[in-house]
Amino acid sequence: MKESMKVMLFAACVFVIFHLDAQEMKKADKIIIANSTFFYEIPSEIKNSLISKDMKMFTLSTPDGTKAIGIYAPSITLSEKAMKFAIPPEEVPEGAELLRRYNEAVKNSKGLSFTISKSEPLVKAGDRFPEFSATDINGKTWTNADVEGKVMVLNLWFTGCGPCRAEMPELSEWKNEMPEVMFFSSTYESPEIARQVLDKGTFNWIALVNDTQFKKFIGSNGYPLTIVVDKNGTIAKVEYGTSPEQREELKKTILSLR
Repeated sequence: MKESMKVMLFAACVFVIFHLDAQEMKKADKIIIANSTFFYEIPSEIKNSLISKDMKMFTLSTPDGTKAIGIYAPSITLSEKAMKFAIPPEEVPEGAELLRRYNEAVKNSKGLSFTISKSEPLVKAGDRFPEFSATDINGKTWTNADVEGKVMVLNLWFTGCGPCRAEMPELSEWKNEMPEVMFFSSTYESPEIARQVLDKGTFNWIALVNDTQFKKFIGSNGYPLTIVVDKNGTIAKVEYGTSPEQREELKKTILSLR
């Protein structure tokens, strides 16, 4: 298969998976089956390897309409942290039947397989956070001077990103718990487009818009991207994508820097 076709198929499959945010999945009984284990979100080990290892992905459904995305990655072992968020099969509607169909699909090698290399991150822990000037949705300009001596967290998102929207309520709780931390969200989209999500009140971070300077940090590694910066302006943690484990580690880092 040509590389360009692999990329197109990969992008389509990842969109299908990521478009199902956590709350939507719970309401619609749409779930993830990763290596024979049920989850509401893709475990970080799987997600971080989507574009670097061979694996198979496929859609599943039962006669009663329960849907799931199946991911088979035999070379990846799910960590204890990931397994904390596993769903017992008996709590999943038609869980036994979904698992039977998953195992059948794996046995028959049905699904999309691919190998694509992800780009080297343009920001990493230990780097100095660059000079910046950005405007929020209310027209205020923010620079490094505004965060001097403070912990800063930057989350990159866009309105079409399901995982971005899914994590917003939880991220908003962080700001409520840590009001002294400078929490910024950043989208390259216009205020008018961003308000389609922000006006729902699910994200209370300082909203930077029309913000293309940080977009270059994404590369081919995907949204969302969250960067934690310490009081000295040094990057302490960088996380591409989102999962319960990643958010847990991000919050621990932020708390340790306060």
